[in-house]
Amino acid sequence: MRTMKVTVLGATGTIGTLITARLREFGHEVIAASRTTGVDALTGRGLDEALAGADALVDALNIETMSTAKALEFFTTTAGNVSAAARRAGVGRLVCVSIAGAADPDVNKGYGYYRGKAVQEHAYRSSGLPVTVIHSTQWFELVPTILRRTTLGPVAVLPTMRMAPVAAASVARLVADEVARKPDGRTGHEVREVAIRGPEVATAAEVARRMLVVRGSLGGRDPKRILEAPLFGRAIASGGLIPEEGLVDEVTLEQWLAGTRPHAVRDAYDYVIVGAGMAAAKAIDGIRAEDQSGSIGVFGEDPSAPVYRPDLSKTLWKEDANLEESLMLSAAPGAAKAPGGNTELHLGTTVTSLTPDDRSLTLGGGQRVRYGKLLLATGAAPRLTGLEPGPRVLYYRTVDDYRRLREIARAGAHVAVVGGGYIGTEIAAVLTQNGVRVTFVVTSVPLLAHLFPESLAHTVTREFSDRGVELVVGRLAGGSARRKGVTVRLEDGTGIAADAAVVGVGVSPRTELARAAGLAVDDGILVDDHLRTNAHSIYAAGDVARYPDRLLGVRRVEHAAAAETMGTVAGRNMAGAHRPYRTSPFFWSDLFDFGYEAVGEVDTRHRTVEDWAVGEDGQPDHSTGVVYYVNQIGAVRGVLLWNVWESVKPARKLIERTGLEPVRDLDSLRGAIPFG
Repeated sequence: MRTMKVTVLGATGTIGTLITARLREFGHEVIAASRTTGVDALTGRGLDEALAGADALVDALNIETMSTAKALEFFTTTAGNVSAAARRAGVGRLVCVSIAGAADPDVNKGYGYYRGKAVQEHAYRSSGLPVTVIHSTQWFELVPTILRRTTLGPVAVLPTMRMAPVAAASVARLVADEVARKPDGRTGHEVREVAIRGPEVATAAEVARRMLVVRGSLGGRDPKRILEAPLFGRAIASGGLIPEEGLVDEVTLEQWLAGTRPHAVRDAYDYVIVGAGMAAAKAIDGIRAEDQSGSIGVFGEDPSAPVYRPDLSKTLWKEDANLEESLMLSAAPGAAKAPGGNTELHLGTTVTSLTPDDRSLTLGGGQRVRYGKLLLATGAAPRLTGLEPGPRVLYYRTVDDYRRLREIARAGAHVAVVGGGYIGTEIAAVLTQNGVRVTFVVTSVPLLAHLFPESLAHTVTREFSDRGVELVVGRLAGGSARRKGVTVRLEDGTGIAADAAVVGVGVSPRTELARAAGLAVDDGILVDDHLRTNAHSIYAAGDVARYPDRLLGVRRVEHAAAAETMGTVAGRNMAGAHRPYRTSPFFWSDLFDFGYEAVGEVDTRHRTVEDWAVGEDGQPDHSTGVVYYVNQIGAVRGVLLWNVWESVKPARKLIERTGLEPVRDLDSLRGAIPFG
């Protein structure tokens, strides 16, 4: 990339600071222009000096006021002054950081700030200069500005307008790319429009909630009460007061942060679910299949609503993926996926203790809640290492982990993935497919040798290497994180510097609450075939439950299908059904062009029988096949379906049949499940 001299207007603002730093990382000479450096685009003072000899100009100017009159005056004047000065200086490209919808009359007529940005864009398009206008789907400084101006004493008033928030760092990277772009030369001057959007759509209030969780304040203040105003945008545009009909009932800060508006925690519920993941979401469905009116209270520590967890490392990394579509429930009242009547989600809420004898639990704030039936769906927690979790060190279990990694892992970024198991291989593959440079730290090669027979493990390992994944054999010893990166340190002293690290070295069932309450615990909460614990009226489901599998014996399964099926059955039984849990869950994964489904004990400590398609050269073709895992007496304990689909049921039947009639001739298993 050629080095250039670039002037950044508004260089001391949030985005201007990041743009300046990003350009300097690429070796460009940057003139940081702002009022503090003596450059005032509103009066024109210092513009000619700041642009002298500049190859490119970036306009990252912003104002805190958003009234129509102020916005129009500011952007009309600054764009005119900047265009004239840029022409005089012979600037080769002008990059304007704008906002999506600015030029849409249906949008800007109602929002004064948008009208001002529309005037700015028009001035630059008409300037005769090569111009790039960058449309962020939602101007990232809009929410902080609103918060600064609307947090008054103990009360904050927040808009409920929908947006797709884009982090400033993402816009900065895009600006740096556009600065170095050469005009196409075909039209005298080139006008480009580039759109960038965030990974999801949310309301401004939801974005503000996340900011408050991270920063501890709104706009530098710490409110005690929250008012949400659907019509706040109209008030901003007119500069007047918020209309009466635009106000929503006031709630406390704690309730708002927990996502419980408009529901306060009740003293008692017919059904209580501790944990707000996949099992919890399906348990609600199970309860409602038997009881349409009973009260349900769901308490989850994670502030995010239940999400279909496999999407975090699969679907959500595809183009145009939308996080809302992966939510199993929404915490937003009135949303399409909001729970039905008499069901309340209390997110960001901790349960500190259970008292089975009087059917009650205690919340983090000290409130006592009684229940009729209780489900423990507390899931599993990642095993932590010497590398502490943080903004750039992710153990990748939550929606917030996904959001952070999605922001960091842009094309060209470098991510260290530690742990060669199920989640590590998925993340390493999906990041690579998204243009991210991946250093994959594993304890041994070939990859997944504990799951796959040697021939397949070598095939998968070659695929990772051929795709550009750097494989490093070693064990994690620790490391350190910085504001802009992380260093992973291995036991042999090797240090790996990257933009972020994803650590997946296993999980442990979250049994602390159950153990303290006197429930039977042994690598999970022990339940019977109806998913009941040894305590009256308490059930368990999902990653945390150790249950009697009708085909394979007592086991605990950490996969989505287990959470879904167990959650449903537990919910129905809590509401009066008497259904035994008879499912042997399966799991699946996608690794580049390979995909597989698996049932049972897929473990190479068993004997394996491989059945592969045959290639044109007469050799086994590892793109399609079935692997059978057989114990010492000849019972099939697991089946791997490698690019073979719709065969989970036959695999279960084979496990059941051979459990009763063991196989004597292992070769006879080949062909037992057709390839399709």
